Amino acid sequence: MSYKDFVNLKPRELAEDNDSDNNSDDETITLINDPSNIMYIPHEGRFSNEATTLVDGQSGIREGSSSVVENFRTNRKNSMGLNTSLKQLHYNENKIALDRSINQTIELIYEISNENKVRPIFYPTDIEDDNNILLNSKKAHLALVRNNTSALKAIEKSTNKSQIDQELELESESELPDFKILKLNLKIGHGHSNENDNIVSTLDKKSIATLLEKKFGQLVKYLLNLKDRVDDTTSKVFVTGDLNAGKSTFCNALLRRKVLPEDQQPCTSVFCEVIDASKENNGIEQVHAVPIGKDYNIRDESTYEIYSLKKLEDLVYECDRYSLLKVYVLDHRSLEESLLHNGVIDIKLIDAPGLNMDSYQTTQVFSRQEEIDLVVFVVNSENHFTLSAKEFISTAAAEKRYVFIVVNRFDNIKDKEKCKNRILDQVKNLSPDTYKSAKDFIHFVSSSEIVDKLPDGDGDGDGDGDGNDDNGDNDDNNYPDFDQLEASLRKFILEKRSISKLLPAKNYIANLLNDLQTLSDINQSVYKIEMNEKLQELNNRVAPKYNEMISKSSKVSEIINSIIESTASEIYENVKRNINKVVNELGDKPIVKYQGLQNIYEYARSTQQLMIKQILKSVEANEFNVVKITEEKVSEITKVGQDTLGSEFLHDKVFKSELMFTRKRDLIENQLNFPIDVFDFIDPSIDSCLLWLGLPKEYISQTKTQINYFNPVSVITSVSKSVTSLRQENIPSQISLQLLYSSGKILTTGALLRKLYDFGYLLNFKLLKKVGIPIILGVSGFAVYYLISDIPNAYPRKQAKKLKREIEQLEFSHKNSTRMVKECRQVLNYPARQVSNNFQTSIDKRISEKQTLETSIRDAEISFKYFDELKKKIGYQRGLLESIDLESINVVD
Repeated sequence: MSYKDFVNLKPRELAEDNDSDNNSDDETITLINDPSNIMYIPHEGRFSNEATTLVDGQSGIREGSSSVVENFRTNRKNSMGLNTSLKQLHYNENKIALDRSINQTIELIYEISNENKVRPIFYPTDIEDDNNILLNSKKAHLALVRNNTSALKAIEKSTNKSQIDQELELESESELPDFKILKLNLKIGHGHSNENDNIVSTLDKKSIATLLEKKFGQLVKYLLNLKDRVDDTTSKVFVTGDLNAGKSTFCNALLRRKVLPEDQQPCTSVFCEVIDASKENNGIEQVHAVPIGKDYNIRDESTYEIYSLKKLEDLVYECDRYSLLKVYVLDHRSLEESLLHNGVIDIKLIDAPGLNMDSYQTTQVFSRQEEIDLVVFVVNSENHFTLSAKEFISTAAAEKRYVFIVVNRFDNIKDKEKCKNRILDQVKNLSPDTYKSAKDFIHFVSSSEIVDKLPDGDGDGDGDGDGNDDNGDNDDNNYPDFDQLEASLRKFILEKRSISKLLPAKNYIANLLNDLQTLSDINQSVYKIEMNEKLQELNNRVAPKYNEMISKSSKVSEIINSIIESTASEIYENVKRNINKVVNELGDKPIVKYQGLQNIYEYARSTQQLMIKQILKSVEANEFNVVKITEEKVSEITKVGQDTLGSEFLHDKVFKSELMFTRKRDLIENQLNFPIDVFDFIDPSIDSCLLWLGLPKEYISQTKTQINYFNPVSVITSVSKSVTSLRQENIPSQISLQLLYSSGKILTTGALLRKLYDFGYLLNFKLLKKVGIPIILGVSGFAVYYLISDIPNAYPRKQAKKLKREIEQLEFSHKNSTRMVKECRQVLNYPARQVSNNFQTSIDKRISEKQTLETSIRDAEISFKYFDELKKKIGYQRGLLESIDLESINVVD
């Protein structure tokens, strides 16, 4: 007998029915006399008297004590009202606390998102694996691990086959670390699992950070919808399941009316939301079809199209036109019977398309999780759970601790116990809390048994088609299994609303905070390890190499600069000395053959040009020597570079000496080519005269040296001028040698002058006239003859003197020395720059590496401290969340 049948029974019929079922004991007789205290318990199939132990401590109610019963009813009503008020107050407080917790969790996600933008968060892709959820047994998991050849080979290296099996057994039994909310699995559609599905592990850190950023945005959106769901006074019951599992049939059985179309083939492809028409549509039964892209607003008819219930059978196929069908129906059953029209809260029953219908519909089913309070998953008892079903339930379990599992078409199963055990074993892995309360949440029914006996409703809302016209005479309308399911569903939604509506939100936030805690722990450990590793690498490898490179670069630069400067100084001195030597040697002897007075001009011009050429030729010779020196120094610098930078340094470069001094020289021909003068041929001197007379040059030079040595001026200047200098000098040596000898020279000179003075009185004018004129004429002739004869020697000497003066004024030797030094520097600077550049490149590389490591260390330290603070905030939020007590009053039996 159903609860509806019991309501329509009369007292006498109750007594007869009770006698037949319970053998008419004394307690049932009292219940019959006062039928207002009788309650029928559907899932136990018996009647119960709530007042049996509440009146004066006696079981039963005495006849004639109607006043006592009335007082009991009043007290009981007041007590229930007070209890309901306390529950509502507790519910409101919990709802406010949950709203606050959701807002604070959103703030945490925003904070983590900002951190992820600055410093990408590490995400452990290697631990993400849904296979442990989708596997049916430990053996299957073990087979999957065995299939992982890389892990197997790693184990084979260190153990034998038996040990491998033991370790695989332990691995399969161990709990795999996994995120419940923060999953980044990229899969090729739902319900398909293979080794190529999860591609997150192949992405780099930046790509994963981008995926995390999108995930954080989805979480914020989800939490905002979750907050709206918590604040919503209605409850949404989401009926879903595999394709052709009988979802629409189950919904019709709950409604006790054929509202949703049924077929052996899948028919529902559009979400159908069944709503009590008496609350929201002015009691009019209609279908509001919401086109794709529209946001439904019952007050705005432009957002939907209106159809009658009869059109629903065609509308459920229009998934390409409509995103949602709002089905408004009337349920004329009593408040105690109707799920939609229950008199407590508004309930919306959502019939979803079957999983695996197509990828789009499957994705839509998965995306509706955030909008629903309770999931009723309908599974075909003949097929059990598909992969899509397991994935959906495991995803729902991340938020909802309890999921109603309806195993439909159970009447078709022969070995019902075996089927129950297999279903329960699968649910145990998918939703442990649901499995623990299997009596309330896992039901084995046959919805078609109820629907097949319902009359076809016309959808007019007049009560003819609501399935309530049974007068209770037919005992076949008693469905204890389905009645127990319906009673559990009503009790869970209406009486345990904190658990059915608020607990999923609390559970979701708790799971999310746990995931954030896990992510923070992992990142803190990762950044601590990274900080230590980078610091060790910086101190042990990069910094020493950097310092070594700086020191080596400084030493090599000093060596190369020393080579360049010493070479420049050497070249300058050598070139200047060589040019001056050539210039000083000009005029020592004729360099052009003298052809006589008739060719004197050609002789002079040729001598002048040849002298200039000798000077220019000396410049060229010096350039040649500079090239050789430069080539040697280039090789020396290159050798220094190869010794410090490696044999590859400038190995492909060749020094081309012929390219040096290719630019126009500083020619002096125009500046030195001055006009020839008569006086250029006259240059008398004692030395030249003596040479002309035939004295040897060596004798002349020696005599000249002695004369200079006996010069009184030099003697006087050589004597010390102060007592101090006399003290510092070797006085005995000077007195005995230089001073005494010089004094003797002075005395001898003086005696000679006195003799000449004494001889002078013998001379007179006549004597001088007779002797002087011939002497003068002889000397003049001798002088003329000497000057003419000395022209071949005089002109070169005179020309050499003029060239020397001009060269000194033009600073010719200095300019050419400077020019050659500059050219040499330019050549030597090339390998020097290459050495310097190579060192600088290596130094820059070390600096960049050093800076990168220092930046990484600094970022790791900042991230480590950040996640440490984040863990404290998460811990504080978890404490606040745990203080929200939802189960002290509403405990799942």
